[in-house]
Amino acid sequence: MVGDIAHELRTPLTTIRGWLEAAQDGLADSDEAFVASLLDEALLLQHIVDDLQHLAQADAGRFRLHPEPLCLRELLASVAAAHRGRADAAGVTLVSHLDEAPAVDADPVRLRQALGNLLTNAVRHTPAGGTVTLRCRPAGDRAVIEVADTGTGIAAADLPQVFDRFWRADKSRARETGGSGLGLAIVRQLTEAHGGAVTVTSVPNAGTVFTLRLPLPPRP
Repeated sequence: MVGDIAHELRTPLTTIRGWLEAAQDGLADSDEAFVASLLDEALLLQHIVDDLQHLAQADAGRFRLHPEPLCLRELLASVAAAHRGRADAAGVTLVSHLDEAPAVDADPVRLRQALGNLLTNAVRHTPAGGTVTLRCRPAGDRAVIEVADTGTGIAAADLPQVFDRFWRADKSRARETGGSGLGLAIVRQLTEAHGGAVTVTSVPNAGTVFTLRLPLPPRP
């Protein structure tokens, strides 16, 4: 784990140091592109540190939810709208089917975080021309939320490791695509904190479906 963390932090730090040393030696101009490159690397570092802090709090038992009655249809529609721009820029169609979405008791900030991680992951690994679909429906005593994509897929042998910290199946899921390697681990942590569960099914070169099952509030 420590080795993985060191590896993740080393590359952006090396990039930042390289750019700054080049500027100091007069080999790079401090123009808009220069600043943008450094900012991208700094944001990646911040993303990794924030994710590590979140998981550390959960491991130490200091992670707390603040649940409240939520209309899943409204929350999911808001999350989808927030990610539609990213999908459009990647040439990916983001669609949602939320008419059956029930109400749940959940922490809106943390649930939005988990779903945001899944949508970001789906868009990231779906090629231009593909589709990401967000669906929600009740099933027994659970609310079922699915994030499905038509992306690169995951081999069956790799599926048990999908939610492990810093896991990546292949180069297509490497950090060059913008992830910290912690997003899916956080999704599992947040879902289980809500008393739910998250699973994944996938077919290589066809697509992947992540499914969250959250408990429905007891009927009066």
